[in-house]
Amino acid sequence: MSYQTLLVEKAPPTVTVTLNRPEKLNAMNAQMLQELTQIVTELRADTATRFVIFTGAGRAFSAGVDLGQRGVDQPQESGASYEAARLAQLAAHDMIRSLQNLEQVTIAAVNSYCLGAGLVVAMVCDFIIAAEDALFGVPEANVGIFFTWGASARLNRLVGPIRAKEIIMTCENVTAEQALAMGLVNKVVPPGKLMEAAREMVDKIAGKSPLAVRITKKLVNAASAPGPGDVYLVEPELVERFSIEGHTAEGARAFRERRPPKFPGS
Repeated sequence: MSYQTLLVEKAPPTVTVTLNRPEKLNAMNAQMLQELTQIVTELRADTATRFVIFTGAGRAFSAGVDLGQRGVDQPQESGASYEAARLAQLAAHDMIRSLQNLEQVTIAAVNSYCLGAGLVVAMVCDFIIAAEDALFGVPEANVGIFFTWGASARLNRLVGPIRAKEIIMTCENVTAEQALAMGLVNKVVPPGKLMEAAREMVDKIAGKSPLAVRITKKLVNAASAPGPGDVYLVEPELVERFSIEGHTAEGARAFRERRPPKFPGS
């Protein structure tokens, strides 16, 4: 399949997937979400590939969901279908769960901004290697939504509840070194060494038993599955409620109009 928003490079046993909307800091629009779903589906059946590296083109890994495009993740105008918000959330959950459960070893090579939905993609990879200039953050509360796609539970498990609440509620970005200290990333390297470090991780694992590696990944994922499983049931309904209440519509309008949002009840 040809892709418009992804660059896919195959060098067996590794596939490198590059998020490729550099003019938008690789913010995820509906097309990118659809193509991520497609590449994950293709990788599911690709038994020749043992490793997948995800990275971003240009100056970012991903700045999150593209709020400049209507209809992404949730409706942004009062006349839009609130049901569409719930259905979009279900589709995003399915993509993220499928990515997390790939049998290949997955590595996020994070360059610069890794925000919101971009952080979710990185967190469900098996390893995160960050460039020294990487910044991790959750801007969702700024635009009237919570950290969706099952991400709040995942961040809580990685860094603990106190840190998770601080990151999500304050919307303040975390540096690469701070992320390393709190256990969010595995390694920090100079920007020019990022892809080299990702390939070095591949080399370290490539000589190990493929069966042992695959089973280990499944065992560790299974041990942490109940949280996201529970969130999957309730989060789409909560997203629909946020749309009905108008918080998400106001947040997205304010973002596009470059003004402070005026949330209902604030």
